[in-house]
Amino acid sequence: MSLVKRYTIWLAANVYRFTLKGQPPSVWGVTETPPKRATISAVARLAGVSPSAVSHVFNGRPNVSAATAERIRRAADELNWRPNYASRKVSGGGGRSLGLVIARASETFGRDPFFMRLVAGLTEPLSAIGWSLSLTLVRVDDEARVYREWWAEQRVDAFLLVDARTDDPRLELVRQLGAPAVVLGAPTDTGVPAVTVRDDAAFAAVLAHLADLGHRRVARVNDAPNLAHTRTRDGRFAAAAGECGIEPSYAVWDAEAEDPVADLLGRIGDVTAIVVDSEVIAAEIVAHAPELGVGIPDRLSVVAWEDSWVSTLVRPRLTALDAPVEESARTAVELLERLVRGEEVTSQTVGGRRLMIRDSTSTAPTPKS
Repeated sequence: MSLVKRYTIWLAANVYRFTLKGQPPSVWGVTETPPKRATISAVARLAGVSPSAVSHVFNGRPNVSAATAERIRRAADELNWRPNYASRKVSGGGGRSLGLVIARASETFGRDPFFMRLVAGLTEPLSAIGWSLSLTLVRVDDEARVYREWWAEQRVDAFLLVDARTDDPRLELVRQLGAPAVVLGAPTDTGVPAVTVRDDAAFAAVLAHLADLGHRRVARVNDAPNLAHTRTRDGRFAAAAGECGIEPSYAVWDAEAEDPVADLLGRIGDVTAIVVDSEVIAAEIVAHAPELGVGIPDRLSVVAWEDSWVSTLVRPRLTALDAPVEESARTAVELLERLVRGEEVTSQTVGGRRLMIRDSTSTAPTPKS
């Protein structure tokens, strides 16, 4: 059974929906006053109708003319208003909900162990404060619409942002909406607090390990050049390489290539080791490279930037960096709960990655004369 099939079976057996119970109403926890959520009365005033007419339109009742219904919907869009579905919950109050909107294809999401670790890591802290998790996969061009709808309809009380991109428009969007939010990634100047992994020493540990094994030419391989952390990691990789006497190079994984592993091996030249952002991609390289005449680790040592069960499933087992995903999730929930209570918070940094040395790294091959 292939690695992907094993992972798909495991994922299907472990994906689940959280339904946890609630807390008091939310407010935005920054010094400036955020925009308040529009009310049905405000929509009615803007459209020049009664609140009951607005209710009839959004409940699908036929007793409002098409022209009036269109005017009401335009007013609702202008005010970012949608019906408060939360208020329709059973008497006694529904639980709070954390929104997690991920702009990835289901296949990509399903193959990434990081997200399963993240979702699992959110379970305990959310349960402890009585929150639920609302998760959806969208196309990038649908992101803004989902954020606006979920917030306007009061389906969620806060957002957790992942896969932060360079000049990420979501950061300004959540501020415009007045929605409490935390980003997993580097702090920004937008005022949205961040939870950041202490990565400053990670490349130093990896490249010191490779240098001790005699490697002098090492490539960094990423599969998401548009993400904000990619440039930061490139810079840290170059700095650590300089300190270790290693010649650094860079390559982007091309998943659309006819044979992505062969394509990568053909582009990295005479490097003797690679550091790969994704452990799934690293595992694919370890599994397929020998079929292309490149032995692992005899000819090429492989290190994965992330660690998971995938790292120990393949042979040779992957040397990898174990990230504090669960600590990041717990810290993000703590910050979000405080934001919802109206407190001010600052960005937090969690523990660094630990280098797990396994079988995919070994002594550098002797240069051919």
